[in-house]
Amino acid sequence: MIKITKIEGISGGYPDEIEGTYEWYTAYDGGECYDLYDAQEIFQKNGSFKGMNYHLIHYPDGDVHSPFQLRENVYVDKPIWNDGEFHFLVVHFDKHLIQITKYSPDDRKLEVITELSLSEVKDCYNLKLETTPLHLGRSGNDGFYEIVWPEKKKIAIGETETVLFRDGDRLYLSEWEENPDYQEYVIVRDIHTGKILEKGKGYLRRLPNNVYWKS
Repeated sequence: MIKITKIEGISGGYPDEIEGTYEWYTAYDGGECYDLYDAQEIFQKNGSFKGMNYHLIHYPDGDVHSPFQLRENVYVDKPIWNDGEFHFLVVHFDKHLIQITKYSPDDRKLEVITELSLSEVKDCYNLKLETTPLHLGRSGNDGFYEIVWPEKKKIAIGETETVLFRDGDRLYLSEWEENPDYQEYVIVRDIHTGKILEKGKGYLRRLPNNVYWKS
């Protein structure tokens, strides 16, 4: 017979895996799930946004951590796992403010690492946190990957390339093409020059303890 654990403290959100850890899941709160760019457009059009939030769920006990409460005009992005801690990108549309936060599950402590003006970015299209080291980046679909924080840098990338993660000075990206069949590639670029260091067919999947599967 199966065992069903009732998760208390969340409503409506489906538990998703968090890459890099096997013991934590996340679930959104706020009704319909929007990405950050859509939420920004809703706020600009209507002058308000109902809010978006994410909870953390610990496996196997189902204990829920809620570092944030659902608030109007505040978008809390999906958490990323970084060496035993979580990081959240938080955007306050009404205050034109970006916050990068850190949450330690052991002591349930939340702190703001830095704050930026929303004017630091053209818009929130593909704006998200990446590891490692932790940085805020944006793929604006304009042929560049832009690092917004903690440094400012633009790196030329292909129009079908998507950033996967950063490992020191190496930026890992996924690229797709249809020529004529669909194919994906893993590309490694130098973070300083944008030069392609490696390129090969396949996929990368992030597992716990900084292990990656390549297929």
